[in-house]
Amino acid sequence: MKKNIRLIIKMLVYVIASVALYLAIIIIWGTVTDYQPDEVTELELGGDSGFGNLSDSTFTFLSWNIGFCGLGAEMDFFYDGGKMVRPTDELIEKYTNGVLNYLKSADSLDFILLQEVDKNSARTKKQDETEMVETILPKYTTSFGTNYKVQFVPLPFTNPLGKVEMGQMNLSKYQPESSQRYSFFSAYAWPKRLFMLDRCFVVSRFKLNNEEELVVINTHNSAYDAGGKLRDVEMPIIRDLMLEEYEKGNYVVAGGDWNQNPPDYDLSKVDSTYQAVGRETLDSSLFPEDWQIVYDSEKPTNRAIGTPLQKNKTEVTIIDYFILSPNIKMKQIKTLSQNFQFSDHEPVILEIEIK
Repeated sequence: MKKNIRLIIKMLVYVIASVALYLAIIIIWGTVTDYQPDEVTELELGGDSGFGNLSDSTFTFLSWNIGFCGLGAEMDFFYDGGKMVRPTDELIEKYTNGVLNYLKSADSLDFILLQEVDKNSARTKKQDETEMVETILPKYTTSFGTNYKVQFVPLPFTNPLGKVEMGQMNLSKYQPESSQRYSFFSAYAWPKRLFMLDRCFVVSRFKLNNEEELVVINTHNSAYDAGGKLRDVEMPIIRDLMLEEYEKGNYVVAGGDWNQNPPDYDLSKVDSTYQAVGRETLDSSLFPEDWQIVYDSEKPTNRAIGTPLQKNKTEVTIIDYFILSPNIKMKQIKTLSQNFQFSDHEPVILEIEIK
């Protein structure tokens, strides 16, 4: 009996020591390989738009979080309360083809802002989605800002997510003067931050014929942010840059996944195909009254991914939209309903006119 007890104790000690060693190795490796971008990083330009200065006064935009080609209708997601850690090979192919086919059909648009674009992630078979997008849209100039670069995400322990490299991609029919990645520097406490996103926004600048600039911003603000503490850090950073550019006489268009509802969001207006819900709301007092926060009030842009998509049950909301400086006129904005077949977000299309 005593011998059995001693054996059990030895086994428990061995298991506990093994787990502790595993965690220590993961944390040390995460610390050594931690992605630590500068405050501002100059981005390499790819593709070839063939156009220089912007000569028109009317421009079209698309903003779409493509869910790394892994969060279509059939998916739930472990990190949002679901069971699946990554999609099957068949689903990756389905979602990737769906995303690429839509983008190919949208090749008349002047600017395309994409979020959650995988570049070298285990969850999507290390496919380079930036290269895929460039291939189907060869007449665009592109830039890519990394916002998630972790060599090994250890959760869940029985089926780790593994390597992730992901970011935001700007595409334009015009050649930008520059494209830069701006760090938000919002982060969780160590060691959790080692395995989370390094949030950022990507700024592309285009010369207008009047010598001013059109400043196009692609943002992806924090999620998994109870109480909005990280977004409270992020919003003044992006707001200050936007106001500064406007005061210089430039024209500012900021779009993306803000991970918060726009002001005046009204649940009763949202398409009743699903269950509209509210999230934390962007504080409209951050911007002067003459700035415009524009969105399609009738179509949801994001669904909950704790379960696969279910009509009349899945919770949906609006968190993808644009903010415009006062010297820009909004002509039209609409959310294209794809019934979340290829991503947990829907594409949002904007048309503007330079005043």
